[in-house]
Amino acid sequence: MRRRPGSTSLQRRRHSVSTVAGCPGRDRVLWLASCLALLGGAAFAAGCGHPASRDECEAIFKRSAEIELRAQNVVDPKVVQERTAAVRDARGKELIDRCVGRSITDAAMACVRQATTPEQVDRCLE
Repeated sequence: MRRRPGSTSLQRRRHSVSTVAGCPGRDRVLWLASCLALLGGAAFAAGCGHPASRDECEAIFKRSAEIELRAQNVVDPKVVQERTAAVRDARGKELIDRCVGRSITDAAMACVRQATTPEQVDRCLE
């Protein structure tokens, strides 16, 4: 992908995912869920903390999806639940399985729980 002036690689990846044909909302949630798979970088690669449990990974997945949907002005709890379930059905098991056992800190988990934007979640897991 050609570099856009002033954009970071994360912004370019977001742009490329959000412009994929189909339902942009679902594509963005899939992108955010894919961030869960990238947890092997940044914070988890640091090697400190404790091995992430399945519950912690599922909490990151769920919180990430909720925040991304809220950023798209999707606030109806039923719609949020349906879209999160669709992503979980499509790739959730794979993403969560890749997360389980990787190193995470209690501070990172607290940060994810308090995050209100996708960018904050990204920073929590750096």
